[in-house]
Amino acid sequence: MSGGGERVPDQQLSGFLVDLATALGDHDQARVIAENTCSCQECAGDEAGRYDVDELPRSLDAIENLVAAPALSQVLVAAQARRRPVPPVPTFATPFAASAGMLESVLAEVSEDVLRLPGPVLTWRVGDLVPHLAAGNALLASALGLSVEPAPGTAADLVGHTERLLATVASWPRQRVQALWRGGVESIATLLRARPEIATELITVNGLPTTVGNHLIARAFETWIHARDIGAAAGLRVPPPPADSLGAMANLAARLLSALPARSATAPVGTVRLTLTGPGGGSWPVHVGAAASGAPSAGTASAGLRLNTVEFCLLIADRRHPTQIRAEIEGDRALAAELLAIAPQLATP
Repeated sequence: MSGGGERVPDQQLSGFLVDLATALGDHDQARVIAENTCSCQECAGDEAGRYDVDELPRSLDAIENLVAAPALSQVLVAAQARRRPVPPVPTFATPFAASAGMLESVLAEVSEDVLRLPGPVLTWRVGDLVPHLAAGNALLASALGLSVEPAPGTAADLVGHTERLLATVASWPRQRVQALWRGGVESIATLLRARPEIATELITVNGLPTTVGNHLIARAFETWIHARDIGAAAGLRVPPPPADSLGAMANLAARLLSALPARSATAPVGTVRLTLTGPGGGSWPVHVGAAASGAPSAGTASAGLRLNTVEFCLLIADRRHPTQIRAEIEGDRALAAELLAIAPQLATP
């Protein structure tokens, strides 16, 4: 950690300002974070991990006095001007709308050449991730009783419907493709505003039976991850979701981990206390191997695993390899390592 009077590279600093302004949308909140990193070494470390930078500036005055970096208020205005308004939704659907807004901001900065590049999912190009997200939203919309064109059908899975959409939009200009995705987001948002009580209703989408609220969190998570994929292809650093959205994603994923099967009959079985640090963090008991043994263990955790919330989300999205994760382990190291190894099984295309 550098001292209060030292500088970080201008390019890195400008990126931090853009990330902070875009993620928070508030100059005062950004100042609080900058001031907090001056007095809290652990907080500074958490924020460094959250924003994918090696070091953070320890004085907001120093930030704003850098000639090469724009003033934070200017960055904020520019970031807000580029972002399309997110559709209004009930509180439980806030992560869904926030991730949609993030993707809009990324797409506004990406060229046609970037969209033609090979993507990180199957054989799809970077630009194919937009109809892929439209396909996921279409499956959810169909399960909610909304009319969708082309209709996914009751037995459609995400990859199959994505391939169908890719064939449909193959000759479309990017604006029309993005309008297809955006229209799906807005139709779901309209339904949620009219019927907020459906948050707790159970529906099955892409083989996962859970509540509407949980499906919206899953859609928010996938939208953020693919916005990040698209941004990375263009050399953009996409910030994590706001803390409340990130926390909802981490909470859902942590609860789903206990349903994962063991990798083998001899794999470690037991309970790990998972602790996520930084914005959106929390603590959960995770029953490793519970799905194979038939019932969750009710015993005391025999291992503790502590890591950054964003790192955890990238792990379960299969965007980080378990060996790349910086984690603190207490107790049974083999059991904690097994949890890290099986976590990417939660990832879907």
